[in-house]
Amino acid sequence: MDMPLNIIAAQRFIDLVMNSESVSANLLARRLDELALSYHDTPLGNPDESDEQPPSEDRVGYAEVGQRFPTFGYYGSADPNEVPGEAQVGDAIDDIMDITNDLKEVLWRFYRFGPDDANWHFRFLYQVHWGEHLRDLARYLHSRLRTEQD
Repeated sequence: MDMPLNIIAAQRFIDLVMNSESVSANLLARRLDELALSYHDTPLGNPDESDEQPPSEDRVGYAEVGQRFPTFGYYGSADPNEVPGEAQVGDAIDDIMDITNDLKEVLWRFYRFGPDDANWHFRFLYQVHWGEHLRDLARYLHSRLRTEQD
């Protein structure tokens, strides 16, 4: 069976976060772009009717992500729907952790229930959770990369 592109992108992101010794902001930004692009090509899918949930011990924690990305931290943000809006604080470590955990669930679902369920959860979780983290983190990385080039 050929691996769907969204599953490949999810696995590449998780591998980068979980297994790489040193991760550049540029490579992390590239993996985020791959995820965003794959979202648009992911079929709608249908959720499996099982109530089974992935094991909680498979989740990655804040401290573990923080150790892998020691130079990442807080960043300024604002709600684009509120003009003028209040300044907010984002957290790159939290973004990476949340994206990773949502994608780990998608992979678990892919291997447990198949591509239809995984596609549905990939799209749904993007829309309600990890997509916002992806966009915020990508903007943070863009700013860091621009500053590093100056």
